[in-house]
Amino acid sequence: MPRKNRYTGVLKPLPVGKGSPEVSLVLIYDIENDRLRSRASDICLNYGLERIQFSAFFGKLNRNRRQELALHLQREMGNDSARIRIIPVCEQDLKDMWIFDQYRRDADELKAAAEEKPRLRILSRED
Repeated sequence: MPRKNRYTGVLKPLPVGKGSPEVSLVLIYDIENDRLRSRASDICLNYGLERIQFSAFFGKLNRNRRQELALHLQREMGNDSARIRIIPVCEQDLKDMWIFDQYRRDADELKAAAEEKPRLRILSRED
């Protein structure tokens, strides 16, 4: 008598393109090394996250992409000192979120301004 497969119907393959639903998340980090901090920022932007502060990002990723992002960041940090938190946020909490933005310049403008070389101004004795 053939054995009955007790796992039949338990694991159903998902159609291609279907996966776990996207979840809103906040990613924050504290990284000492400037090069690694810049690299972590680029990685977050490449995953489609939006910068909300200098060391904080917000976006939606499914479970696989969150895990991939975490592994990518962990691999990039290597043995250097870093604290990274990926915090899922439920939709109900997003509805209760308050936003207060009052900036003269956004983060990208400030970064570009910091990269500009200062101009040398020569003062004459009359100044």
